Amino acid sequence: MGIYHVVIVGAGAAGLNLASEIEKGMKVLLIDKRKNPHKRIACAEWVPEFLQIREVVQRVEGLVMEYSGIRVRKRWRGKIIDRERWQKRLLESLRYSEVLTGEKVELVERGRVITDKGVYEGDYIVGADGPFSVVRRSFNIKTDLLLPAINVKVPLREPMEQTRIYFFKEIEKGYGWLFPRREIANAGVGAVKNLKDTLDFFLDYLVKSGLIKKKIISISAGFIPLYDFVPMVGERVFLIGDASGLTDPLTGAGIYQAYDSARILAKVLKGEKSKEDYIREMELSYGRFLKRRHAKRRIFEDSWNNLKEAVERAWISTFRG
Repeated sequence: MGIYHVVIVGAGAAGLNLASEIEKGMKVLLIDKRKNPHKRIACAEWVPEFLQIREVVQRVEGLVMEYSGIRVRKRWRGKIIDRERWQKRLLESLRYSEVLTGEKVELVERGRVITDKGVYEGDYIVGADGPFSVVRRSFNIKTDLLLPAINVKVPLREPMEQTRIYFFKEIEKGYGWLFPRREIANAGVGAVKNLKDTLDFFLDYLVKSGLIKKKIISISAGFIPLYDFVPMVGERVFLIGDASGLTDPLTGAGIYQAYDSARILAKVLKGEKSKEDYIREMELSYGRFLKRRHAKRRIFEDSWNNLKEAVERAWISTFRG
C-alpha cells in the first residue's frame, strides 16, 4: 500500500495540469487506466485565445452556425491546439510525481483508492477521470447524462479561418462541427442516437459542400457530460474537469475548464487557499455559468421539433456580437 499527499485519478488535461502544479514538494500519485492517456482524444481541440498552450496548430477568427438554410457568423476568437502533443508533453515533463498507467481504478473510499493492482492512500484524492468518473460514481453522484460524440480528422479542400457548427434534424438534439487544423480539420457529431449513421450523413454533407475530401485520417469517440456540477465530495475528495461536470453542456467545450479547475485546486492543495475559498471561487467562476448553460440545453432539447427556434433560442442568443 502506497501513502501519498495527493492521489489523482485520471491523466487527462485536468489531472496532468494539477500534477504539474503541485508535484514539487509533495508526494503525488497519478493513475490512469490507459497505457497512453494522450492517445485517441475525441475533441475539436478549440481553446480561448488567452489560454497559454505551446502546441497551437491554427488560430481562428470566428464561428459560423448553419441551420434551416440560414448562416450566422459570430466573432469567437480562439485557437486550435494539438491536444495529443500537449498532454504528452505534460506527462513527460512530470519529474516528481509517481505515474501509473494501465492501472484501472475500481473504487474510491475516503482516503483510499483501490485499483485492479493495488491500494493507495492519500491525504487528498482528486477525480480527474472524465465523463464516467469512478471517483464521482464511488460517492453515488450521477454520471448517466451524457451526449455520445465522435470526431474524425479529414483533409480540407481549402484553408479555413473560422470554426463551423451545423444543426440538422438528422443530428438529433445535437450538432456537427468542422474545426480547421491548417490542411486538415476535426469534423464530428454529438447526437443522442444513431451516432455512426449521423456521422456518415454529416461527412457526406461536408463532401458535397466542397469543404472536405472524402477521406478519414483518424477516428475517435467519447462522451460530453451533461450532468450537474459537483466540485467537491466531503472534506478531502475533489472533482475537476469533466468529472466535476465542468464541460459546457451546450457547446461541449471543456479544455479550458479542465485547465482552470486544476489551477484553482492546486492553490488549495499547496495551502494557498482554503477549501471554502475553493468552493466559493468555483461557484463564482462556473456554478452560475453552468446553470445558464444547462437551461439553454433544456431549451434546445425541448424546442427540437422546431429546429429554427431551438437554435435561435439556445445558440444564437448565447453567442452575441
